[in-house]
Order: sequence, then structure tokens, then C-alpha cells
Amino acid sequence: MLTSSVPDRHRLLPLPHPSRRLERRRNRPSDTASALISAFDHAVRRADLDAALLVDEYGMLVSKSTTGLDLNQLAAVTPIVARGLASAAIRRRGKVRELCVREVEVLGETLYVAALGGSRDPRERETTMIAAATDRILNS
Repeated sequence: MLTSSVPDRHRLLPLPHPSRRLERRRNRPSDTASALISAFDHAVRRADLDAALLVDEYGMLVSKSTTGLDLNQLAAVTPIVARGLASAAIRRRGKVRELCVREVEVLGETLYVAALGGSRDPRERETTMIAAATDRILNS
């Protein structure tokens, strides 16, 4: 019988089985509204954004990151910006804030996720990430 002289602390853990999905998220909200807000809040923190929001095709605010900002006017123009019919000229504290918008199809309806502020590359990355999170949360 062979015995190993390698201490347990140096042994590698077995790899996860491909058919079992490994849940890597912590403190995962159980309800849809909280899950969306959590996804948006994480994106805001990661990219130093002013806000992230979810808007329907009529410009009504569906969900948003935790913020004291009134996002209703921004929500109203988000579909127009997404369709390329206008550009958003947003100022906050005297500084121009850029807006990035992505379209998401949810149960046959078009919704828009938008990210306000921050630097261009992180904002675009996080807009894509929250669009994917929105799709995952609302279409599952």
C-alpha cells in the first residue's frame, strides 16, 4: 500500500464536474427586483458610475441602482438615445456625463439598460455586463 507524504494542505481540490454549475455569487438575492438592483449596484461600484438603470420601450423606469438621483427624465430619453435618434447631453455638477445604452429582449419586449458617468471603457463593459445580468434574471 502506497501512502502519500504530501500534506493535505498542499493537495489540490478536485475540479468541478462540467455538468454541475458552480455558483460563485455570494449573498444572491432571491427576488427579481432585489437581484436587478444588486446587479446594477455592483456595476456602479466596479466602474465608478453615477447610476445604472433599466427602462422600457416607452421610457418608463423599471429598475435602477441605489441612488438619490431622480432618473425619470433620463429614463424618458433612454429609448430615443438607444435608437440613435438623439444623443444625450447630460451634466452633473457642471461636468458632462456620458451615457451608454444596450438593448435587451425580455419575454418578447424590448428593454434598455443604461449606465451614466464614469470612464468610457469601464462604462461600456459594465453596460454589457448589466445587460447580460438583466437577461439572465428576467428570462430565467
